[in-house]
Amino acid sequence: MVELNDKDLRILEILQNDARTPFSTLARELGMAESTVRYRVDRLRESGVITGFLAMLDPRKIGLNITAIALIKVDANHIVEASEILASFEESHHLFRSTGSYDLVSVVHARDIAHLDGLIDRIRRILGVKEASVEVATYLVKVEPKYKLLK
Repeated sequence: MVELNDKDLRILEILQNDARTPFSTLARELGMAESTVRYRVDRLRESGVITGFLAMLDPRKIGLNITAIALIKVDANHIVEASEILASFEESHHLFRSTGSYDLVSVVHARDIAHLDGLIDRIRRILGVKEASVEVATYLVKVEPKYKLLK
């Protein structure tokens, strides 16, 4: 865990809302010198708190019309390898090892049903995969990449 003070948390909240916010704007809003803000952001990146800056895209507007959740059971001897292979699939956008009924849970995006069908086949062929159940999402209710940092 990285030690974060209120100024760090405020910087993170602002950048979560708009990662393109200039250091000069951050400095003005926080009442700090721009060099101090730059130093803090660099420190947050180096410590791994900030892992990158990106533009959020709507998958359907870029041709990925199918969103699905892959629920996968894997032989315990192959969980690491199966995880690495599934993580390498360009269609796999979130991958979790989990407890409970399934060992891996992945949120995947595909162009169409044929693309999804091919993806399911590739998942089932991964060494150690015992079962793969895929549920197609019919409606996107919420995607929230931001975290509540300040009370």
